[in-house]
Amino acid sequence: MFMSKREKILDTGPRVCFFVQTGFGTAFTYLTSGVFLSGFALLMGAGDVLVSYLSVVVNICGVLILGLASYLERFQSRKRLTVIFTVLSRTATLFIVIIPAVVPRKIQIPAFILAVVTAFTLQAQAAVALNQWMMGFIDEKKSGQYISLRQTLTLSVTVILSVTGGIWMDHMKGEYLGFVVLFGAAALMSVFEIILLMRTPDGAPYRPAGMGCRLRDALKVPLRDRAFMGFVIYILAFYLLLNISDSFTMVYMIKYLALPYKTVTAMYMIISLPQIVLLGFWGRISDKRGHAFVLKTSVWLFAGETLFMSFAAPKNWFLFIPAAFLVSSAANAGFVVAVFNRRYELMPKGNRILYDNFYTAMIGLGFILGPMIGGAVKGILESGAAVRSAAAMNGIRGLYLISTAGILLLQVIYYHLQGKREVCVHVKG
Repeated sequence: MFMSKREKILDTGPRVCFFVQTGFGTAFTYLTSGVFLSGFALLMGAGDVLVSYLSVVVNICGVLILGLASYLERFQSRKRLTVIFTVLSRTATLFIVIIPAVVPRKIQIPAFILAVVTAFTLQAQAAVALNQWMMGFIDEKKSGQYISLRQTLTLSVTVILSVTGGIWMDHMKGEYLGFVVLFGAAALMSVFEIILLMRTPDGAPYRPAGMGCRLRDALKVPLRDRAFMGFVIYILAFYLLLNISDSFTMVYMIKYLALPYKTVTAMYMIISLPQIVLLGFWGRISDKRGHAFVLKTSVWLFAGETLFMSFAAPKNWFLFIPAAFLVSSAANAGFVVAVFNRRYELMPKGNRILYDNFYTAMIGLGFILGPMIGGAVKGILESGAAVRSAAAMNGIRGLYLISTAGILLLQVIYYHLQGKREVCVHVKG
């Protein structure tokens, strides 16, 4: 039965191509970001705040692509746009690993920051172009199930690389050569990905709506769309509140709890593995009950994740971190399916690059401001403390409580405003 359902979703050549591309793209991204990029940064002597930003660097760099929207709207071929940005982003990302070998030690961290910002800005734009291209081949009635199927493949690749990559880096004891091998494997994945993209058929020539494509339109056009802006503000606020604490999770586990790579990657598999089943579940619900319903339901669960993380300490982390990550698994599975489809559900078909780049940029603000606020609060909590390491650990745990309270308050406000809109619609009707 599962095979027959999958065949009904992957029923055209382009859909199969985009599905397989997800595997290669995920492999490249996983091997060059996340826990491995954080470990690489720590190897070069990066500080806590910088490492906390690395976990969400793609989203942060999304802010920088806002200025590209007016120019990229002129491209009729989404395939050409995607291939160009994919090649550029992969090349820039692979440069990161050679920094310790070619850059003087005194300027390695500034060079690392510049390389990361450049690479992940290009990655953010490549992702937008790919989504625009792919959406032309997706059946809207099956979009929830198709996205959930792609995410299932993403998680399968992530689990495999979590195990193999974690074992490899522990075997190499976190040394530089270990990272070189990981980035080399990522380079091979990028070759396969680009070949596949070039063999995928292009969509119909893109025709922007009858609006200007100047830089100010990148702000003016989406801002006039009240429904779309309401969605953007809601997601922006959520990401900001979540990342006040969540962006410090990696550095908390690696540095303060001193967990080995195998343990860290095993913990993240607790998020990944259940989603292989949960994604299909949320995809079906999203298609039946609506993407908005799944979105607001999943946000509630993130408050549970941050609450459990606030209790995690050296003596009990093996209880509370798995509990937090299990809740996060359920939350993430629903959120990734719903937020993608809800975004394109609200977005008009004309000027989609403007809308998509605007969305990516605004969400990036949440990923910038969240760790910034978290870092400031963490600094206040640590100031004047006699034992710095203990103060830093307790400060991070306090950030999780702030995120929990903030997300709960956001949901209360959201439901209140939604109730008022429904009353107004009923009265007008």
